[in-house]
Amino acid sequence: MLRLALRAFAAFLLLTSSLQAFLAQPSPSRNTSEVTIQGTVQASDATPLLGARVDLRSGTSSDDVVMDTHTDIDGKFAILSIPLAPGQYILHVAAIGFESTEKAVDLRHAASTASLNFVFTLRPAPKERGAASPYTKVRVFYATDRQAVSNQNTTQFLGIAAQNGALAYGACDVSIPESHTLAALERPSIWKLEFHADPEKNIVLQKVTPEPKDLFLKDVAATVSGSPGKEAFVFVHGYNVSFEDAAVRTAQLTYDFGFKGAPIFYSWPSKGSLLGYLADEISVAQTTAHLRQFLQDVANTSGATTVHLIAHSMGNRALLTAVAQLASDNNFTNFNKFSSFVLAAPDVDRDEFTRLVSQIQKPRRKFTLYVSAHDQALEASYLLFHREMRAGEGGSNAIVLPGLDTVDVSQLSSDALGHSYYGDNPSVVQDLLKFLKGQLAPRPSLSRVPLGSLAYWQLLPAK
Repeated sequence: MLRLALRAFAAFLLLTSSLQAFLAQPSPSRNTSEVTIQGTVQASDATPLLGARVDLRSGTSSDDVVMDTHTDIDGKFAILSIPLAPGQYILHVAAIGFESTEKAVDLRHAASTASLNFVFTLRPAPKERGAASPYTKVRVFYATDRQAVSNQNTTQFLGIAAQNGALAYGACDVSIPESHTLAALERPSIWKLEFHADPEKNIVLQKVTPEPKDLFLKDVAATVSGSPGKEAFVFVHGYNVSFEDAAVRTAQLTYDFGFKGAPIFYSWPSKGSLLGYLADEISVAQTTAHLRQFLQDVANTSGATTVHLIAHSMGNRALLTAVAQLASDNNFTNFNKFSSFVLAAPDVDRDEFTRLVSQIQKPRRKFTLYVSAHDQALEASYLLFHREMRAGEGGSNAIVLPGLDTVDVSQLSSDALGHSYYGDNPSVVQDLLKFLKGQLAPRPSLSRVPLGSLAYWQLLPAK
């Protein structure tokens, strides 16, 4: 029991590592002041800006970030009671689609406690450059039951459900830099002193274009009709994913796959926070009915001969449940269009996963399950929140079922949590693409590993 407790505590610390910068701040002393910095960020027309990044930097021109936060739905931000040594600082503000700005903060003679208030007005960024721009624009479609916030400049979706539960539809334009490498998600990194997205270096969500449902379905159908294979894919993200994160990941996969059909992501109202796990569990359960209706609409109206379904982590719960319900609906005549399933690192109870897959399996259905023995996020899910092993566990714990190709990626390198390999590891992306093109196991780079009377496949690192 002690060993399990220690493992759970270690996993929890890993999941909450984003708090370490805050916890590492020095405690108040006679040489510091407790400073509260708050204010508002708005556009030129005084419209509040949601999601703007506000960071405090030490020095007069340094990139040494002391603390950062983001604005809320009213454009407000607050950095509360942080201990700061006397000196000069810079408060820097950046938002997608706007020019960044900053103001000096002089604390050389601050009292033991101080409260500062700022109002930032951001100007729109220069318009996107033309065809010579050093990036490629990828358009992806979306459906979401997140609450929307719109102004004349942009539309954003929050980490809470829409009040009426209705789906919103539209398209996102995402830029991929020329320097992009396969399976890389080039995003600004505070560790590289990158504080705003640069389309020449980063994958950037350039534009969100809401559409009414009828127009959305027509645009999806037109994209499918113009593609060689008459295909679409629907991607359902996992826990701790914002709408923007989902859009960027979908565009990256679309680009890396060279996908010519209609790429669609379904974004349920994840909090987009490491500490929002329990809230996300509620949201992903509540989104299932909406996802079921959306998948039915795509199958009935897109004109696609094949609709690939891809889910990651907690997103597997909604996808598998919704599809299992459609599989038992005798009035739904287009179920056969769902012919291939990619189930990556599913954060699903093993028994529940097996039950749902058995309900979905019909002739000509193709399933690939990606698992890993080094998935720290799933280990934390099991030890902290659940009593049953997760379906994404690899190694000797891998789920092996008839008609299901289980691919273990434990031998491959991955991110710190070992959880996002489906999009971050080139070998996995290449194997996934082969599956979407109809290649079942054994595929190149897959090694058969017997397990009881069946077997799973181990994905070997590229040589």
